Amino acid sequence: MGSIYVSFIVKSVSVNAENNELFEKSYQSVYKPILKFLYSHPSFPLTFKFTGPQLQFYKRRKNEIITLVRELTDRKQIEVLGGAYHDALLPLLNSIDRNGQIDELTSEIRQTFGKRPRGMTLFQDCWDSSLVNNIHNCGIEYVILSSSLIQDNKKTFLPIFMSDLGKSIDIFASYDEFIPDSQQLSEEFIWNIEKAVMKAEKKDSFLQLDADRIVVINLTAETALELTNSKWFEKLDKYLQTSPDCRVKLTTPNDFRTKNVKTRIQSYIPVGISNEISNIIQTDRNEKNRFLYSIYDFLYTYSPSMKLYNRMMYISLLVNQYKTDKMRKKAAREKLWLAQNGAYLLATAKEPVDNNLNRQQAYKYLSEAEKMLRSEGDFVESLTSFDYDNDGIPEYVCRMEQYFAYISLNGGAVRELDIMKNLCNYADNLKRRAIFDGFDDDYERGIFIDHLFTSEQFKNYSGGEPAGDGVFSRIQYSELKYSQSHKELQLCARAVWKPTGQTVYLRKKYVINSTGMYVQYIIKNESDKTLGAKFAVESNISNIFFKNDDKNGFNIETVDNGEVFIVNSKKSTKSINESGKLKNIQVVRMSDQTNGISLVFEPNEKCGYCMNPIIFNRKGITGEEIKPVSMTYESTLFWDINVGPGMETEKSINFTIIPVKKIKN
Repeated sequence: MGSIYVSFIVKSVSVNAENNELFEKSYQSVYKPILKFLYSHPSFPLTFKFTGPQLQFYKRRKNEIITLVRELTDRKQIEVLGGAYHDALLPLLNSIDRNGQIDELTSEIRQTFGKRPRGMTLFQDCWDSSLVNNIHNCGIEYVILSSSLIQDNKKTFLPIFMSDLGKSIDIFASYDEFIPDSQQLSEEFIWNIEKAVMKAEKKDSFLQLDADRIVVINLTAETALELTNSKWFEKLDKYLQTSPDCRVKLTTPNDFRTKNVKTRIQSYIPVGISNEISNIIQTDRNEKNRFLYSIYDFLYTYSPSMKLYNRMMYISLLVNQYKTDKMRKKAAREKLWLAQNGAYLLATAKEPVDNNLNRQQAYKYLSEAEKMLRSEGDFVESLTSFDYDNDGIPEYVCRMEQYFAYISLNGGAVRELDIMKNLCNYADNLKRRAIFDGFDDDYERGIFIDHLFTSEQFKNYSGGEPAGDGVFSRIQYSELKYSQSHKELQLCARAVWKPTGQTVYLRKKYVINSTGMYVQYIIKNESDKTLGAKFAVESNISNIFFKNDDKNGFNIETVDNGEVFIVNSKKSTKSINESGKLKNIQVVRMSDQTNGISLVFEPNEKCGYCMNPIIFNRKGITGEEIKPVSMTYESTLFWDINVGPGMETEKSINFTIIPVKKIKN
C-alpha cells in the first residue's frame, strides 16, 4: 500500500482591505502562536493562504512575520498559496480581472517571500470550469477545491487532472469531514483517514497499484489556533515520529505534487460553491436533494447581492473601455478590485447574509472608481437605455454630475441611487421576510414605487404592514416615450384595481436633471364609475451605514401647511397621521447629516405623508443568531383621489439631491 499524505491549509482572513484592526488582531492571536510552533517543530509542514491586503499590512506593520515565513518557506516547511488578490469570486469576473487578480497576488507573494505560488485556493470554493484557462495562463499549476464539488466516484484521494479548451490543471480535493477537534486523539484522527482511504482503494481500477494518496484539510485561522494552543499539532507530530510504520505522513500540496504524484484521475468539474453557501441557498429555497449550487443561484436568491454584482460589472465595463489616461485607469481598476472581494457579495462566518455594511463598502469603492474616470472635465451627462442588469428587459441608466441611478420597468421605479458626493447607494433595500421581520413584502422596494389603496388598506400600510397588492408596485411598466437628448422617459401601465374591479391607466414621466429628477403621474379612470382611492408614492431610502445603535440615522423635516414639523425618524408616523397631522405637506426633506446629503421631495400640490423605519434581520452563515443587517426609511407621499369615469388627474414630485454640512457623531 502507498503512503497517505495529509496537508493542512490555514485559510486567509478575508476582510475589508482597510480593516487594519482585524489584521492586527489576527496577527497577535492567530499567526504569531502558529508560526512560533512551526519554528520549534521543523518536521511539521503547514500551508498558508494570505490575501494581498493581509500581506501589505504585515509588510508595513509586522515585518517579523514576513521574515519568519520567508525562512520557513526556504526550508520547505511552509508553502504559501496564491489566488485572487482580494478574495474575489473569480467566476463572476471578466477574464482580464480574473487574470489581473491572480497575477497581482502571485507577484506580491514572489516579492515578499522569494518564491512564486504553484497552487491556489478559491474564496468559498466558488468554481466554474472556465477558470481552468485563466489559472493555467497565470502560471498556477493546481487548485484546492472542496470535495463537495467533486463526483462521488472521483473522491479517491488522488489528484484530479482537468482540461478545458486545451488548457489543464491539477485539482486537490479538500475534505471537511476530517477537520480535527482539539480533543480528538491522534490515533483516532489517523484511523478515520486510513479507513476512508482503504475504502477508496478497494474500488481502484488503475494501472498503478498502491498509489500515494493525499488528504487536504482546510482550516480557518481560528481552528488552526485552537489546535496549536491545545498542543494537538504537537501531539500529532510526536505520534507520527514515533510510529515509523504508520501510512500517514505530513506534507504540503506542492511537495506532494513534485515528489509523489504518479497517478491522476481525469475529471470534468462544471460548477459549484462551498457547502456553507449551498446550505444557505437550499434553506432559503426550501429545496431538497439538489446536488450542486453555484454563485449564480446565490445571486438569483438574494437580489441585493445581484444588484451589487450588476453595478460591479458596469464599472468593470467602464474601466476596461477607458483609453485616455493609463494612470487614472490603473487607479480606477484598483478600486474595482477592492470592490470585488467576495465577502461583500456573500455572507461570512462573522456577518449575516444581506449585511448592509458589506454592500455599501463595495458600492463606495465602485463609485470611487467611476468618479476617477469622470475627473477629466469632459464628462457628459446621459440617459441611456440598455439591459443593465441582464434580465432580458432594458433599463434606463442615468449618469449625472451628482449621481448614478437606473430606472427599471419592474414597478417603473428607481432601483439604484449612488450619490457621487458620498459614494454610496441610497436605494440599497431589502424585502421583509416573515421568518425574520414579521411580514413578507410582495414587491421589490425602490424609489418612486406606486400604490393604489383603499382607506382600510392604507391604514394598515401607514402602520408598517403590507396592505393589499398596491396594484402598480408589482406590475411591469411599458415604455411610452424615451428621449436620450432631452433626458426624458415616459412609462405606462394598465391594471385592474381588485377592490372595485375598475381599470386604471397610469402614465409616469421622468425628467432627469443634474441634481435629481422630476416625476409626473397621470392617473386615468377607464371604468364607468367614479374611482375613489388613495394614490401613494413610496420612496425607500436606505440608512447606508446602518449599525444597530443610535449613532447613524436621518433627520426628517416636513413643511406641513406652512409650518416646519420634525418627524422622529426612529418611530412610525401612524399615530401622528391618525391625529390629523401631516396631511398638508408641501416639502419633505430627509437629511443624512452624518454623510452630508439631503434628499428633498416636493409635491406639486399639498398631500399627506407617512413614514416607517424598517429594520431587516437575517441569520449568519452558520445559521444560529438572527441579527439586524439593514435599515430603510419607507417614506410615502399620498393623495386622496376622486376621478370620474373616463377622467384623469395629475400629480407630480420634484426630487432634488442637496449637499449639506456633515455633523459628526
